[in-house]
Amino acid sequence: MAKKALKIMGIVILLLLIVWFLQPIFRYGLNVGNYFGIVVCGMGILIILFYKRPAAAGGVKKAVMRLFTCCYILGLAWCGYLSVLMFSAQDNPPPENTNLIILGAQVYSENSMSLSLSQRVDKAEEYLLQNPQALCIATGSQGPNEPCTEAIVQKNYLVKNGIDENRVYLEEDSANTRENLRNSLVIAKENGMTNEFAIVTQSFHMYRAQQLARQEGIVAYSLVTETEPLLFSGYYGRELMSLTKWYLESLFTERNVAVE
Repeated sequence: MAKKALKIMGIVILLLLIVWFLQPIFRYGLNVGNYFGIVVCGMGILIILFYKRPAAAGGVKKAVMRLFTCCYILGLAWCGYLSVLMFSAQDNPPPENTNLIILGAQVYSENSMSLSLSQRVDKAEEYLLQNPQALCIATGSQGPNEPCTEAIVQKNYLVKNGIDENRVYLEEDSANTRENLRNSLVIAKENGMTNEFAIVTQSFHMYRAQQLARQEGIVAYSLVTETEPLLFSGYYGRELMSLTKWYLESLFTERNVAVE
């Protein structure tokens, strides 16, 4: 009876998680992070429902089912570990008047940006108004579906909202987070700034951003922005995938480069 209750509880939890990952479907659509979460939860339901028959059959079927289940449980543990790392990085606020790096995201015109980038720039504006000696590096190049660079849209918004344009530097050559940070450090050195920066991005992205910053020689602090609740599940799932990819690259690529 207890086993049956646990199975039902497990299925209910996984179904609720599937609903969570499906939240943005009608308003924003789904991204790869949503699909990842749905597939993972669906696999868990299949294991709960169909584990008994192949396990009872013995032989190869039993061994395969046990191996698959063990891999699934290890995968869940890995996701849990990454989740702890992701959200622990939020508790690292910057000292007063620390310079900022705003990580780029999608823009639609010279005066229109995605919700994620808008939240980052709003947070940067708030901090810059409260810390008048702080400078800011707006990052991001022009993507294939963008009419201009992400950096210039950020600067336009900040200047329009009362930030002196001389406090905002442009980094317009980067295509990803690592390049955002690497190129920003070059700009900082050219303009007499220190290597201490508060990274402006969402909570789910902060851990990876800080790790990449430290690899580039930046002393990084966290300036965490809000995340649209309906979009969080997809961003969270995608970040789990990105972090796993990053760890694998570090293990198999960067370690070899370091040896050379």
